[in-house]
Amino acid sequence: MTSECTWSVLVTFHFILAAGARGEAVCTVKSSGGKEVLIGSSFTVFCVFNKQCTKMIFRDKKQIEHAQLNSSVVSVDVKNLTKFNTFTCKCKEDPEPCGIDITPGYPPSIPENLICIRKTEFGNVSCTWRTGRDTKIMTTCQLRVKGEPHDGYKSVMNSAGFCSATFPITGSMSQLIVRLNVSNSLGSATTGPHSFTLSNIVKPSRPNISHVECSTRYCSLHTNTHSTHLLEVQYRAESETWKSLQTKTESNLKISSLQPYTNYEFQIRRKINHTVGLWSDWSLTKTANTKEEAPDKVLDVWYLQEHSQSQNKCFRIFWKALNKSDAKGEIKSYNISEKRIKVKSVIVGPTRRHYTICCSHCSVSVSANNSEGQSPDKFIELRSLGLASGIVSHNSTNNHSIALFWSTSTIAGHGTEYVVHWYPFGGTEQLQWIRVVDTKAVIRGLHPKECYQGAVTALNSSGSLIWFLSIEGISTWTSVPEQSPVPQQDWKKSDSLQVKWSEIPQEKRRGCLIKYTVYLEDNKKRDIQNYNVKYPRTQYTISGLSPGHCYKLWVTAWTDAGEGPRGTELPFCTPSDTEKLLSLVIMAGGAVLLTCLILLCICQFSSVQSRFLSYCKCLLPRVIPDPANSKWAKDCAIYQGEIKFPLHQCDSSMSEEPDTVEVEEVPNPSSSTCTYIKSFSQESGSSDTTQITRSSDIMDEYICTHGAISGGEEEDEDEEGMLDEFGFLPCTPSPFLEPLFPCGGKLTLDVVKIDCSEFLDCT
Repeated sequence: MTSECTWSVLVTFHFILAAGARGEAVCTVKSSGGKEVLIGSSFTVFCVFNKQCTKMIFRDKKQIEHAQLNSSVVSVDVKNLTKFNTFTCKCKEDPEPCGIDITPGYPPSIPENLICIRKTEFGNVSCTWRTGRDTKIMTTCQLRVKGEPHDGYKSVMNSAGFCSATFPITGSMSQLIVRLNVSNSLGSATTGPHSFTLSNIVKPSRPNISHVECSTRYCSLHTNTHSTHLLEVQYRAESETWKSLQTKTESNLKISSLQPYTNYEFQIRRKINHTVGLWSDWSLTKTANTKEEAPDKVLDVWYLQEHSQSQNKCFRIFWKALNKSDAKGEIKSYNISEKRIKVKSVIVGPTRRHYTICCSHCSVSVSANNSEGQSPDKFIELRSLGLASGIVSHNSTNNHSIALFWSTSTIAGHGTEYVVHWYPFGGTEQLQWIRVVDTKAVIRGLHPKECYQGAVTALNSSGSLIWFLSIEGISTWTSVPEQSPVPQQDWKKSDSLQVKWSEIPQEKRRGCLIKYTVYLEDNKKRDIQNYNVKYPRTQYTISGLSPGHCYKLWVTAWTDAGEGPRGTELPFCTPSDTEKLLSLVIMAGGAVLLTCLILLCICQFSSVQSRFLSYCKCLLPRVIPDPANSKWAKDCAIYQGEIKFPLHQCDSSMSEEPDTVEVEEVPNPSSSTCTYIKSFSQESGSSDTTQITRSSDIMDEYICTHGAISGGEEEDEDEEGMLDEFGFLPCTPSPFLEPLFPCGGKLTLDVVKIDCSEFLDCT
């Protein structure tokens, strides 16, 4: 070989080595225990590097410390491995890693619970078994049938630890003999032989219920099978346990002893006979309802006396609805009959649970009706309960129940029954009750933080009421009230105040109220006083207040858990002594003014005015001078005819006056607005006091009865004197009273004749 050929061969070999070096992995990873190890075992992981570099080892992507065995091999000791781990090795300079996944697991246990079933008499055989526990790693199963030429039927165990195999039956085989084998990388287990009689592992196909026919007490099932198989039927009402019975195959199966108006579920299964074969799977569920029947159970009835102002006492009757099995149908209505002189019946709807009756010494019956009939009547005597002395104590068992205890009364004897009833405070419509024969009871279904009240009633053996004990407010899981009452001022004085407040809504009380606290703060002294008021009072009178001071007031509520929050404040000020005196003066003046107004209104009536005038006449003087004998009258008599007499032309110093004067009031013929006094004069020297007319051809003249008689445009001192002489004729200027004598017009007279005897007659 020439030198040129030698160098070409060497260069080619070099390139081949270089190419092979570049295609080799950077490293390889191996485990001393393999890829599948026993759970909890310890082993070593080795990394072999193919080149010199900075070596790193990771466990589940987390770098760990390692040991350097030589220049190309490093190792890590792993102890007590219990879960799947991934180990990775790589060079720091080269991103290409190498690694290994290690899975811990268990070796298989000896196979157990072998079950073989042949579906129908001519079908394949299916066998299942389990290894005792999940091996966590891949495990293979094998079933070998004796007499079969092949190696067996293999499968993979599932995550639940079960293995299965299905195979056909060939020839006239009546006996089945099998062996089982289970194996994985950690070990293997074998069991057998297991022997089966083929007729005993036959499982019939699942039957079917075609339809169901029901009466009130039984149902007939119709199936699609007519073979001689043994049948088993299971049935149940809703929310009840299954009941079963076995019977021979028939086209219809009759299930008796059922409840009326109840929904039932039915299933059936079958097998070859009592001793041979396996039971089939249950059929699909079929449902059906039995028919209605008249109820035969009496209602549970109780009552509560209500407050009424009528003569008859009123009672609210309550009853419990029958359960579905006792109702035996859909309740359409309730019949309440009141038995007194005549029977009075009332029918109410199916949703009603109470009814009010007002009567005294009467009995009531209550019954339920469905479409098939009526339940027996429940009779109850309505009478007032007598309160007995005693205390009902209670303990809370949980958030929804309370235990009650009471002592036995001396009246209650053997066979005494007790009725315990309760209802939310103020909500009698939600009354509930139970009957017990012991002196203790547990009431359930209470709402937390709600207040209840009720009573314990004793009944003798005949059902008559003996006495009852009142149950005070009871509640569970009590807390402080969420809200406080709102105070209002009722009335106020200078030294006292009455305050009242509203009730807290039931949902805000959070239990049973026991008391209220009224707080009073003086704005000047800044001291706070409090007053406790026992529930259920909602008003309080505060005394000892200082006049002229300002206060603020608020009210809080209490339960057994404590005091509620501070609520709305009520500010107020008490009146001072000066204000009090001023108010009294204003009140007295108002009373006087009101009295005067009332009297003025009364005086508008004519009967009152005439009575008042009759009393005033008695106050007039008995002796009145006769104007006809005055000098003024004599000087004016010289004029003939109708004369107008101005008052200033007459002399008021007349020396002669008559003994008597008659005055007669007559209407003015020429005017409807003025009344005149017709005068007749009698001379004082006459013995027979005869009436004398001064001139026969002059008509009688009239005097205006107004106190101020107009006689001209000017008035002098003589006129004032004349007004004094006529001052005995009153004319009231009141705007509310009519004048004693209507006044108006002018005075015209020829001769004045006055007789005062009738005018001064007070009788």
